[in-house]
Amino acid sequence: MPTQDQRPRIPETSDNQRKARLAWNKGETGAGKPAVISPIVERCTVDGCGTTADQPKPRPSMQLVPALGQEPGRWYCPGRCTAIGQALTDLRTGGHR
Repeated sequence: MPTQDQRPRIPETSDNQRKARLAWNKGETGAGKPAVISPIVERCTVDGCGTTADQPKPRPSMQLVPALGQEPGRWYCPGRCTAIGQALTDLRTGGHR
């Protein structure tokens, strides 16, 4: 099966083809907008969030997310950051605790 680059291009010669393209693109022509590159997870701005547990607890409310193997656990803010930290730990260890 040929790739999209290998497929022949059929020129738009009829008015109906042009109208269909404009209808599909909602009347817009030209190059599309560049893709927006943004991080999947925004970094927490709280000091000490995500620091390794071989350091003292940065704040009283921080929660420890333990890790397996040679890497120490990490301190995270309660709630969202702890959930993200646990997910990252699961990805690093293959989901085994």
